[in-house]
Amino acid sequence: MGATRIGFRRATVAESMYGESMSASFVPLEPGEPLGVVALSGPVDRARLEAGLKVIQGWAHPVVVADNVSQESGYLAGSDEQRLAGVDQVMRQGARWLLAARGGYGATRLIDTIDLPSLAAREVAFIGFSDVTAVTNPLASRGCAQVHGPMVAAGLDRRRNASRLLDLLEGRLVGEALFRFRVPSVVRHGAVRGRALGGNLALMTALIGTPWEPDFNGAMLFLEDVDEPLYRLDRMLTHLRTSGRLRRVKALIGGSLRGCRPASDRARVWRQLLADAAPEGAPVVVDLDFGHGAVNLAFPIGVELELDTRSGRLVWS
Repeated sequence: MGATRIGFRRATVAESMYGESMSASFVPLEPGEPLGVVALSGPVDRARLEAGLKVIQGWAHPVVVADNVSQESGYLAGSDEQRLAGVDQVMRQGARWLLAARGGYGATRLIDTIDLPSLAAREVAFIGFSDVTAVTNPLASRGCAQVHGPMVAAGLDRRRNASRLLDLLEGRLVGEALFRFRVPSVVRHGAVRGRALGGNLALMTALIGTPWEPDFNGAMLFLEDVDEPLYRLDRMLTHLRTSGRLRRVKALIGGSLRGCRPASDRARVWRQLLADAAPEGAPVVVDLDFGHGAVNLAFPIGVELELDTRSGRLVWS
C-alpha cells in the first residue's frame, strides 16, 4: 500500500495498545449521505449481495460499492491490498458509514495496516458482525461508535433486520430500549451502566494480546458465535477470564449460538459458562437477538448502555 492512501498505514504498538476507555461518539447518518459497501473478509455470494443492495438502494442514500466486492482470492475477497483499496475507494467518494458485505475471515490480516486513530478522527464507522468484530471493537475503543449488525449479503434482506439498522443509523434509537427480554433470559440479575463492546467470541479472543485489543474495563460485553462445539466456547471464555480481561466487565450479554453443538446441551452450558466467566455481582443475560441467527438486531459498539434485568430492558443511554 502506498503511503498516500487515506486512512491506512502501519500502526505502532505504543499508539494502539488498549485504545481509550471513553464512551464513543455517535454521529447519525445524514440525509443524502452516501453509504459504502466494503469486503474486508471472504468472497461474496452474488445473489445474496444483490438482495442486500436492493434493500439499501431503497434508503434514499447513494450507495458506493468497492471494486473488490466481486473479487475472489481463495478464501478472501481479493488480496490484502485489494481489500484495503476497496475501503479507500468508498471513503474517497464520501462514504463515512461502511457496510461490510459479509464476514468469513480476513479482517485480522488488515488490522495492522489500518490507521485506526485517523479513521476514528474522521468518524468512519463499520457495520457488520462475525469477522468484522476485529475492526469495530478497536475503532470503538478509540472513541468512534461502530455498529454490530447485519451485513449486505448476510441478513440485510430480512425486513426486521434492515428496518432496525436504518433506525439506528439515522439516530432514532438513542435513548430507546435496544433489547427487551423476559425473566428466563436472565442468568444473574442486576442493574448496570457500561460501554457496549464485543460481538463474535472467537474474534474477541483473537484480539487478546495484540496491539488492537480493546479495553474491557467498564464494558458491557456482548458475545455470540456460530458452528463451534461447546468445549471451544468453554476454552475461549476461560481464556478471557483467566487472562484477567473480564475482571472489571460490567455485564455479559449472550446472543445467537447457531450451529454450536451439541444442540441438546447448548442453552444450559452457555448459561453456565457465562455465569462462571462473569465477575462476581455482574448481571448475565442470554438469548438476545444478535449474531448469526435469522434475527440480527443492530446495536452500537462503544456507546453507553443501561441494563436493568428487573425491567427486562437494555437501553441506549
